[in-house]
Amino acid sequence: MPFKRILVPFDTSRLSIKALEKAVELSMMNRSQIFILHVITEIPLPIHYSKLESKNNEVIITPLVNKLHKEIKNEMIVILEDVKNKYVSDSVPITTEIKIGDPAEIIIDFTKQNNIDLIVMGSIGHKGITGMFKRLGSVARKVAEEVDCALLIVR
Repeated sequence: MPFKRILVPFDTSRLSIKALEKAVELSMMNRSQIFILHVITEIPLPIHYSKLESKNNEVIITPLVNKLHKEIKNEMIVILEDVKNKYVSDSVPITTEIKIGDPAEIIIDFTKQNNIDLIVMGSIGHKGITGMFKRLGSVARKVAEEVDCALLIVR
């Protein structure tokens, strides 16, 4: 069964790059669409910096958090565009997306909403702004438990 829609959760770690390379290889064999998804983890702030307001039944977060998310997103747009351009010559159709939230939950929701056939992801990735996510791939484990599609975990 050829995979038509492949999701690659991408956090710039060595294993996420390796997962993307594997997805591109699979895409070239089956002419699959690749979705590269970067999830910006929500930024916890000390209570004196945090400010939640309710306006028109919507929660508004502190301007500082908005500013940090915007800066991270702008940096990732450039990185993802470079990654995407790397595979243009291979005629691999790639779509990029950036979302904010819990990585596992966002990946699971994205998979369901976009009819993903296969997820190719690293076993361990980055956590937050710096440092390696060393909890033995808890994001990969949670995704594996929740999705109905095929999952290829790269090590």
